[in-house]
Amino acid sequence: MANTSNDLDDLDIAELDRRLAKLQAKATEHEKAGGASRETGIVWVVASFVGMFAAFMLLLAERAYLKNPAGDLLCDINPLVGCSSWFTKWQGTLFFDVPNALWGALFFAGMVGLGLVLVTGGRMHRLLWLAASAGTTLGMVWVLWFGYQSYGVERSICPYCVVVWLAVIPLFVHVVARTLQAGHLGAGAARVGSTLVRDRWVIVGVIYGLLVIATVVAFWDVWDLVF
Repeated sequence: MANTSNDLDDLDIAELDRRLAKLQAKATEHEKAGGASRETGIVWVVASFVGMFAAFMLLLAERAYLKNPAGDLLCDINPLVGCSSWFTKWQGTLFFDVPNALWGALFFAGMVGLGLVLVTGGRMHRLLWLAASAGTTLGMVWVLWFGYQSYGVERSICPYCVVVWLAVIPLFVHVVARTLQAGHLGAGAARVGSTLVRDRWVIVGVIYGLLVIATVVAFWDVWDLVF
């Protein structure tokens, strides 16, 4: 009876420790070893797939435009929201005269593959986590830069690009937060990562909210073109 009671006490303590670690958003042993929670893997795959799909659709739209510049494109909605006007601008081909959408499609395809590894319970090497964090960080920089070009310079919104933005934001927050939380950048970064993981959806929501506010304010004087 005494052994049974002790075993129950040990189980209670283990469960209490597990719940406390979850509340504090501490990395599990699986995460420290390069794995990820199921939620992280699902967010990773879904966001990457959405981004890949939007980039692929933008490539198809550009191909259709090059074949028939006078044709109607599905993404050309009104004078404010459309993609064809971007196909002739320098912002659309930043590197080696290759469309940004192609780079984006390749990046997201790679991220889908990595996400599938995590969803199925696999683990990634620390260097892969760091590379994914660097990639999503660069993606977030691109979102900010292209947002400025759209809102402040060209005064035009590319709808497929916006879908890419919406995919990059949660992907960036989750990948960077989980990379830090797992200690892939050191113990000090792990504490910061735990905070980011705990508030990850709040952070995503705030960024989305700022994007909506920026859109409304930037185009306040031309919203009549939408309706």
